[in-house]
Amino acid sequence: MPDKQQKNKFEIITPHATEEGDKPKKMKFVKKTACDRCGNCCSGSTPSLHKEDLDLFRSGVLSFDNTFTIRVGELFSVPGDQETYRAFIELIKIKPKEGREVCTFYSEDEGCAIYKNRPSQCAAYACWKMNDAMTGLEGKALKREDLFGDIELLSDLIARHEERCSYEKLADELDRASGGEEEAAEKITDMLGYDRFVRDYVTEKFNIPVTALDLVLGKSMADRIKEFGLKVEKEGDEYTLTPLKKENN
Repeated sequence: MPDKQQKNKFEIITPHATEEGDKPKKMKFVKKTACDRCGNCCSGSTPSLHKEDLDLFRSGVLSFDNTFTIRVGELFSVPGDQETYRAFIELIKIKPKEGREVCTFYSEDEGCAIYKNRPSQCAAYACWKMNDAMTGLEGKALKREDLFGDIELLSDLIARHEERCSYEKLADELDRASGGEEEAAEKITDMLGYDRFVRDYVTEKFNIPVTALDLVLGKSMADRIKEFGLKVEKEGDEYTLTPLKKENN
């Protein structure tokens, strides 16, 4: 029987280069069969957390400082996939490093800092099998209700914020505003104002840091509205919406 290691190797003969004696040079590719901690899946996106990852919050591996919420309707990506998708469910993810898509726990020199306690999606992901990291996510995704459901006041506040500032409502009002309805533009600015008010209220009422807001309420609507092709400028308590300029190719 052929050696198991040899079985996973492929030799491709190419005429574009030669070895000594003018023989065609061989290029060898090793078939990947297990995680070798190359870091590719840590560099393109960050994992979505599952309910079974709740213990990582209880143990302190994960916290307000290193996680954030993607609300229904926001854009997100998955490891190993170059496409972006609009979230059809709420997701809690590990934060990326500032200005990059690299996981906050990953470094090129040391690899994953929490590898032994990595999230379940990271443990299950197998790039060599081309598996789907999003399969069954709707039923197993960790949500804010799992984290804050026992804190009634905070849970109710999150629900009210979601009702008044949902991305579905924002998209609907933007469609109406593009048709010239002034009332729709007013409703959009009301959403932005309420989003800002709730963030200030949460930090004062619950004495939590501003860095925790990305998990409790998701990212600021004023920042995320650029997904819809708009830029927000704030003067005092007033918001002005202007279309983003399209970059010339």
